[in-house]
Amino acid sequence: MNNFQLYIFDLDGTILDSKEDIAISVNYALERVGISPRPSEEIVKFVGYGARKLIDDLFPELPQDIKEEILGHFREFYSSNPVIKSTLYPRTEEIIQSLKKNGRNIAVITNKYESISIDILKYFGIYEFIDMVVGADTTPEKKPNPLPVYYTLDKLNQRKEDTVIIGDSEADIQAGKNAGISTCLVLHGYGKKEIALSVKPDFVIRDFYDFEVER
Repeated sequence: MNNFQLYIFDLDGTILDSKEDIAISVNYALERVGISPRPSEEIVKFVGYGARKLIDDLFPELPQDIKEEILGHFREFYSSNPVIKSTLYPRTEEIIQSLKKNGRNIAVITNKYESISIDILKYFGIYEFIDMVVGADTTPEKKPNPLPVYYTLDKLNQRKEDTVIIGDSEADIQAGKNAGISTCLVLHGYGKKEIALSVKPDFVIRDFYDFEVER
């Protein structure tokens, strides 16, 4: 994992443990429309694919207008409260700083909105080490579509063979496969591991303690 020039990280479930804040925001939205709250364990099963798909997957039986209302309340609350209980996964800051110190490029590609993602990275003091943030609204398509990866490669003038994407779900691994770059699945997040493993990532690590860092 030390031989790449560009390291692309997913955000939720990869460098950021945000499940509790997402659950808080979903339940705030449900309260606004008169629906009983859902356990965070149930909500987190659907995290990682964007807010709209989160609501669609949680409530497939609801009429579309109600789902749109829930989505609106969710985005309103989460955009103002993105970090209540969220934390960086252990060694995230050390890894990112070490990669930057050793002249590597670092990008974050997430299915969360770009501006919220930047605010979160700034809150945790690691935005200054990141060369590019690509959110769900940065390009016309989001992961697992390869377009965000292509966009990042182009903007940072990097080659596919020198790039790896690191994420916790099949959306990350499939985006990397579709773009023709190397892929690494990290198991500490909340993506669907069996599905992600079935896509055959090039590397699998238990958590960031398995991530080799140059000294």
